[in-house]
Amino acid sequence: MTDEELIAYFEHALLPESVRLDRATTQFNVRDAVNQNLESLRADPKDTRCRHRLQRIAMAIEHPYDGPEIPRF
Repeated sequence: MTDEELIAYFEHALLPESVRLDRATTQFNVRDAVNQNLESLRADPKDTRCRHRLQRIAMAIEHPYDGPEIPRF
């Protein structure tokens, strides 16, 4: 996704409170995380970390991880 597509996607997306990104990662306060990463993306378009994080959140919203959690001992 391009930066413009990411911005447009999150402007109209219904964001949950939390979403599992993968087996080991759960993103809490999705709305705050998205807003913070969008601000960083607009401030510095060369910053690949915020773009990657937004892409992971978008993928998790569309296809939530439903596999096993990491075992706790």
